[in-house]
Amino acid sequence: QKEGKKERAMVDRVFIARICRILKIMVPRTLCKETGYLLLIAVMLVVRTYCDIWMIQNGTVIESAIIGRSRKDFKKYLFNFIAAMPAISLVNNFLKYGLNELKLCFRVRLTRYLYEEYLKTYTYYKMGNLDNRIANPDQLLTQDVEKFCNSVVDLYSNLSK
Repeated sequence: QKEGKKERAMVDRVFIARICRILKIMVPRTLCKETGYLLLIAVMLVVRTYCDIWMIQNGTVIESAIIGRSRKDFKKYLFNFIAAMPAISLVNNFLKYGLNELKLCFRVRLTRYLYEEYLKTYTYYKMGNLDNRIANPDQLLTQDVEKFCNSVVDLYSNLSK
């Protein structure tokens, strides 16, 4: 390789090993709070899928009642639709709650681990006084961890869908 050429990012064994190491930090045990939130998110995604299917079917029945000019069926199905809204909104709110709590738990664990590493063997001193290539490393560390944790949770949510 040439001296000025940067190494390209690749998905290889090294990348997978690093991701696995980070995931072990964020989810340290099988039975922990983070695992509970992972399960909550997965269950709420399944329940929301069923709710979406029900809403589509119920909306079709309402449209059929409108086309057939049946007031009785229209009122019945519209009432069912309105009665189901609180349950559906509860499912959506549990899903949002699980996602936000999981992001927070991941961020707390990863930040705590990285700061422990950062404060070991005077790394903070060396970076602050001997190597000034990175300005405000602690602030950057916090911001990057937050972005990473948000991305990981969003990726999990999208893969679960």
